[in-house]
Amino acid sequence: MSEGTDPHAVAYLGPVGTFTEAAARMIAGGDDERHLAAYGDISEVLRAVDEGVAARGVVPIENTLEGSVTATLDALAFDTELLIHGEIELPVTLVAAGREGAELATAEAVYSHPVALSACRRWLSTVVPQAERLIAASTARAAELIAAEEPGPLAIVNPLAAERYGLEVLATDITDRAVNSTRFVVVGHHLPAPTGWDKTSVVVFIEANRPGALLKLLEIFAERDLNLTKIESRPTKAELGEYCFFLDVEGHLATERVGDALAAVKRTHRDVKILGSYRRSGARRTDEADRIQADDAAYRDAADWLARWRERVGATPPR
Repeated sequence: MSEGTDPHAVAYLGPVGTFTEAAARMIAGGDDERHLAAYGDISEVLRAVDEGVAARGVVPIENTLEGSVTATLDALAFDTELLIHGEIELPVTLVAAGREGAELATAEAVYSHPVALSACRRWLSTVVPQAERLIAASTARAAELIAAEEPGPLAIVNPLAAERYGLEVLATDITDRAVNSTRFVVVGHHLPAPTGWDKTSVVVFIEANRPGALLKLLEIFAERDLNLTKIESRPTKAELGEYCFFLDVEGHLATERVGDALAAVKRTHRDVKILGSYRRSGARRTDEADRIQADDAAYRDAADWLARWRERVGATPPR
């Protein structure tokens, strides 16, 4: 962190009223907006943190329905040396809103982000089938557009955006699926200490795309009884057909098992980039921490045993 950086400053993917702002508010601690700064895209958020304008940044990384946010994955892997040091999951709650006087029965258009429109497809076709579906850059941008027009059009937005832009909520809980969440990551410059309920995120670059390459990588973690909660391939952007693997492994790199696994991956693959080692969202210390400590003790005992034998190599036997 550069001198003069506000230690409480949080950059987030804007504009105001997005789900990311809601996550940033939780990270910043409440409704104090003095330390929040909205940026236009994910790369701008990361650049603000990288350059010390903000101490931390909040960006989306995964959604229940849409999967990974590839812009975030690629930016963390290829464009910055920032580290993930926390994550938070928020349920995606969408409402239909409009200016005062708007009505569902007479709405001629509905604005929203494509993902939000897709998530509410059934509601749209049954409640407002007459309304044209129009694309907006974000749910917050949809709210902003509606707020500037005459009563009539609707916007599918999150409750924060409706409040921000003074819209009247006409329908709630309109998503087709009851379960829909987005995971956000907090990025900065440090690796937090282990909590006993952590995950480590890495990108692995293989030597060559050959049969069994992924299997050999996975075996390293399986042999150490480590659970991978995410495996995803992405283009390296260096050559057509060349891919790297994004992995999330349960455990902190400070523990013996995870550290041993990562060292083995580094030894047997072209490169490994650590994206972060941090507490899992919504997690607290459980019995898993005790099991990890016991496993670490076994790994240390085995390493000490091997070290004692190596000390005897070439040593003169006692007379």
